[in-house]
Amino acid sequence: MDGLSRRQREILEYIFSRMQEDGVLPSYREIGDAMGIRSTNGVSDHVKALTRKGYLSRVGGSGKGALARSLRLTDKALLELGGLEQSPFGEGEIVEVGVYGRVAAGALALSEEYREDTLRVDSCMVPGGSKVFALRVYGESMVGDGILPGDFLFVQKRRTVSDGEIAVVMVDGESTVKRFFREGDQIRLQPANDAMDPIYVAAHEFRDVNVIGRVVGVYRRVH
Repeated sequence: MDGLSRRQREILEYIFSRMQEDGVLPSYREIGDAMGIRSTNGVSDHVKALTRKGYLSRVGGSGKGALARSLRLTDKALLELGGLEQSPFGEGEIVEVGVYGRVAAGALALSEEYREDTLRVDSCMVPGGSKVFALRVYGESMVGDGILPGDFLFVQKRRTVSDGEIAVVMVDGESTVKRFFREGDQIRLQPANDAMDPIYVAAHEFRDVNVIGRVVGVYRRVH
């Protein structure tokens, strides 16, 4: 790729591979671990260079603590990587994903009565196949991760998630989208918005069934 250093190309290829693998772009820390870069500031410098050269664009959060998950690969990057045909802009198998406004408390088998709409999208956007559903975003708690009001989240139904993953969970009978962390005798549900406080739940009160699923992608309609 013209104008890219070897390391910048490696990072771009890693970001692309993660997008193809699970539909969610990696964090700065994950990029650093994969590339052997100890400092997130070092990763940030490479990301800024890739953005300046037109291979990445940012949606949502910014600043020192921003995640690479608020970034998007541009058409220029997809063309260079040979992945435009496999992206949402190319042609592939079309699948239908149900859109739900909310999730019934404790329910992993989503009820048809809560289905609001259906999205027809390229299959590459929904890793997980039939186990993926969509939720409409209403609040601003995850803007730092590039999840904006009006977006649709693709969610893979799962009873458990790993620490740090973006998850849909039930709290007091309502679904919420936050980063999930286990911390001793409590669960921390962390928003990606400095104006909002995390939610803490006692671990003994938080059964596995409270986890509805893991966020694997974001879909945005531009009007």
